[in-house]
Amino acid sequence: MTDNAGRRADGYLPLSQYGLIGDCRTAALVGADGSIDWLCLPRFDDEALFCRILDAHTGGYWQIRPSDSYSVRQRYRDRTNILDTIYSTDGGLAIVTDFMPVVHHELHQHARLHNEPRLVRIVECLAGEVTLQHEFHPAPSYGRVPAEFSVHGNHVHAACGKVHLCLTTTAPDAAPESRVTLRMGETHAFSLRATRAGKCAVRAWNVEDARELMRATQQFWWRWIGQCSYAGPYQQVVWRSALALKLMSYSPTGAIVAAPTTSLPEWIGGDRNWDYRYTWLRDASFTLFALFQLDLTGEAEGFFHWLRHRHLGERSRTVPNLFDLDGHSHRTEVELDHLDGYRHSRPVRVGNAAAHQLQLDVYGEVLDGAYVYARFGGVISRELWRELRAIVDLAIDRWEEADSSIWEARSQRAQYTYSKLMCWVAVDRGIRIADRWNHPHDHDRWRAARRAIRKRILTEGWSEERGAFTQVLGGDALDSAMLRISQVRLLGDRDPRVVSTIRAIEQNLGEGVLVRRYRTEETDDGLKGAEGAFFMTSFWLADALAHIGDLEGAQRRFERLLSFSSPLGLFSEEVDPRSGELLGNYPQAFTHLALVGAAVNIERARNRRIGVRGLRR
Repeated sequence: MTDNAGRRADGYLPLSQYGLIGDCRTAALVGADGSIDWLCLPRFDDEALFCRILDAHTGGYWQIRPSDSYSVRQRYRDRTNILDTIYSTDGGLAIVTDFMPVVHHELHQHARLHNEPRLVRIVECLAGEVTLQHEFHPAPSYGRVPAEFSVHGNHVHAACGKVHLCLTTTAPDAAPESRVTLRMGETHAFSLRATRAGKCAVRAWNVEDARELMRATQQFWWRWIGQCSYAGPYQQVVWRSALALKLMSYSPTGAIVAAPTTSLPEWIGGDRNWDYRYTWLRDASFTLFALFQLDLTGEAEGFFHWLRHRHLGERSRTVPNLFDLDGHSHRTEVELDHLDGYRHSRPVRVGNAAAHQLQLDVYGEVLDGAYVYARFGGVISRELWRELRAIVDLAIDRWEEADSSIWEARSQRAQYTYSKLMCWVAVDRGIRIADRWNHPHDHDRWRAARRAIRKRILTEGWSEERGAFTQVLGGDALDSAMLRISQVRLLGDRDPRVVSTIRAIEQNLGEGVLVRRYRTEETDDGLKGAEGAFFMTSFWLADALAHIGDLEGAQRRFERLLSFSSPLGLFSEEVDPRSGELLGNYPQAFTHLALVGAAVNIERARNRRIGVRGLRR
């Protein structure tokens, strides 16, 4: 048991004290004190019903905890996203099991409001006697709309604007606030349903109903993770990362979100707070490759089906960077001034203005994902090839332009070397797909462009003074995005320029085992304040070391990075290098996909056949 777990400071828990549950349509954060502090229904990008994590006083929550002092720990049930919160008191031991039901045959239905349970909580006394405090306080529309309660039998109804919530319990007192005493062997179950206002039908509910849903959900997760081929020494952390990534997929359409949360700050008190509940083409492509490395290929079919219907080939000069879950590309970024922000870190943002930026690297990410998809037997249909070919042509048309690149700088556009690198990837993978599967393309133009982009990267992107490929053409600042040069095969793993770039980033952007994206004192990103070290680039460095043959350095770095995870094995986007505190949206797909890639490539460097069966780009 952990004595300080579940203890709030000024109303807030550390991010590391949250677990994530979900149903591949939305997700909830469950604190170590049994409080659900984040949930949007019916899907990821809807308005929050509980957002205590963004305002400790007005954000809304649903909590079940002992009424007396306690110690607590959390765990996931083996190979699932079913979460146990285990309380120990002077009088006994109790467990709260939280999950969002996933029924296999319903998984791909639209995430509509319906009368089925969306979140289930099972409370059981394992020893002695425990009195639990129950508090149900939804705060619809990010706390802007008051909830109106009514109680009918064992049902608590909450009118929440356009959504009607129905909380059903087997406990004797159905009320927004209540206490219940359980003795050894006694169990109660809670079910939360969400329907359109006024349409929540009263339904029977008992403990066995809850257990049946849990067994079906457990079977779903077991079947899914059972397809994972990784059998290396980091199996548990790889499985947990894969399960976290699966929770960030939106099954009705195949879209993949970057994170299930918004506005968790990259530095406490800072304003680098962003909404990540959307599908970035870049992040989704990265996620797919991570799952491919584990032989988890089912998500790719859904994503490329979704991509075919975005009509990118009809957009002429633009490819949006991100989409909402309906496939719309224009999301207005607004600030919710009434919310205090996590630990007083304002603003809280909804929507993301990065949708309107020019980010040339996206072209390469998408084509790289498509190439791997095809290598795994995915069909590049004429319709999909029309979309992909348009992206390649766009990369050729625009690769010489300045852009905002992978880190979405809000300063003036620049000639980012990484963006040129990924434009080269777009053309290279496009040529490979066209040649291998006999798709029509402009043979001469594409090859000439591939040569021209490569030449410019090698001449203007390389700095003899820094001994590295730099952030911008002709510049001196370093950027950890260039660690990807070892992954995308522009040059061989042992090329001296690749090795030198990796070592330069390790020396100049590293802080212990952690790696910053860039030095803010060297790079004007248009934003104020500090940020933490970046977990994805930290795992990328371990991955890069494995690529260049430094297996001992890669493994040592990787294992030390694992120490920064939450007790449940989850990672945020960033971390405070002074304290190890998790920062940024949580959990973060970027981090978990980079962890998977590093684990696989470390194992591949040890000459074991795993994952993508020796797949090389």
